[in-house]
Parts: sequence; C-alpha cells; structure tokens
Amino acid sequence: MKKMFHLLILTTLLIGCDGAGKESVDSDKLRRDPPETELTDKDLRKLTKEAILRFRTGNNQETYALIHHSLKDFDAYIAGENTFNYSNHTGFDLTIKVPAAQFDSLLNYIVNKANIKELKNKSIQINDVTEEFIDIQARINIKKEAEQKLTELLQQSGNLSETLEIQKQLMDLRADIESVEGRLKYLSDQVDYSTIRISFYENTKYSKRFFVDLWDALKNGWQVFLHVLTLLANLWVVVFVFLLLRFGYKYYRRRIEDRKNNHR
Repeated sequence: MKKMFHLLILTTLLIGCDGAGKESVDSDKLRRDPPETELTDKDLRKLTKEAILRFRTGNNQETYALIHHSLKDFDAYIAGENTFNYSNHTGFDLTIKVPAAQFDSLLNYIVNKANIKELKNKSIQINDVTEEFIDIQARINIKKEAEQKLTELLQQSGNLSETLEIQKQLMDLRADIESVEGRLKYLSDQVDYSTIRISFYENTKYSKRFFVDLWDALKNGWQVFLHVLTLLANLWVVVFVFLLLRFGYKYYRRRIEDRKNNHR
C-alpha cells in the first residue's frame, strides 16, 4: 500500500509537470504561429487601460456636476473621491471606473465638455496582459487536476499517517488555488473596467478669502493671548520671586538714598 501511495503521488507530480510543459509548449507555439482568429479578433487580447487627466477649470462645482451626471450614460461610477483646499486653489481628485468599451468615449466627453481653462496633463497607459491571463488560467487548471488526484488518493488511503499527509497537501493546494484565482479575478476586473483618474482645480482669489483669513487671524491672536496667560500661571512662582526681588531692590535703594539725605 505504501509503495502504491508513493507511486500515485509521483504520477500526480508527473501529470502536473507534463501539463505545465505542454502549456508552455502551446504558449510558445501560439506566439510563433498565432491562430487566424487571434489576428482578426481583438477581443481575444486582454488589455488594461488607465488614463490620468489634470486641468484647471473655471468652476469646480460645474465641472464636478458635469462629470457626475455623465457617468450614468457611460455605465461608469466613482470609485474614489477627494477634495483639497489650499490657500490659492481648491479642487477635486476623482477615480472613475468605466467599462473598457466606453473608456475612450467617456474620456473624450470630459475633455470636450468640461470647462477646461488649462490642461496640465493627459496621459493614457495600456498594458497587454494576455500572456499573464493565459498563464494564470493554465496554472489553475493544472492545480485543480492535482487536487482531483489527491482527492482520489485520500479516498484510497489505508492508514492515518497517509490520510493526514494527503489532507495537508490538499489544504496547501487549495490555498494556492484560491490565491491564484484571486489574482485572476483582479486581472479580469482590471480588463473589464478601465480607470480614469481626474484631478481638477480652480484658482482662488485672495479677495474672497480676506475676511476668512482676517477672522482666523483674530481667533489665533486670542488663542495666543490665552496661551500667554496659561504660561504666566504656570510660572507664578518665578513671577512672584521676580516681583519680590524688584520690590526689595527698590526699597533698599530708597533706604540708601534716605540715609544719604539725612547725613547732609
């Protein structure tokens, strides 16, 4: 039984290696001599797309409303949003997820319709992940075949040590499968939904912030005054000794002057 067990384990490993080798050969063959359907059907390629758009706008709220209202028409949604407020400009950072087929349309719509005063940056990055996609799928298939073989061995195991060893291998293999499947899901999501990162801002006139800054300065001045009072309260002993010494010095000088005047 023990010999049979080792033989089956070896067979499983050989099948896995053979499958990996076969997949590698098939992948090499596809790269050297791609099928005609791959040359004509672009849908077979797995592409991830990401665009970065940064510009100065004439009105933040109008630009935000335009982008927000247009998302529904392109089946897109906001995946991340951030607002920033600096002394000289305010704006928004948006991360938008859009179906890959609508990527170019939405990007062009925003560029053409938004109130862009100055385009700071526009870049598009496209990555071909076809080979990684195929490789991950092949790895999953190989690992699932090995899992099936181990499951059959588990049903045939005749003693406790063999059962525990197979169960351990199964647990490790299933954890590995889940990890690889997670990567495949992430990659599929990136292919199905492209990303557009938009950052737009509006310059702020200081005249609009003058009274706000003045009021903040007055409040800060009051806080500084309170801090000074608190500091003096903490140093009351030092202040008391200083005043006492000063009073004593003046009293001593007065006595000296009185004595001099009496001698005259």
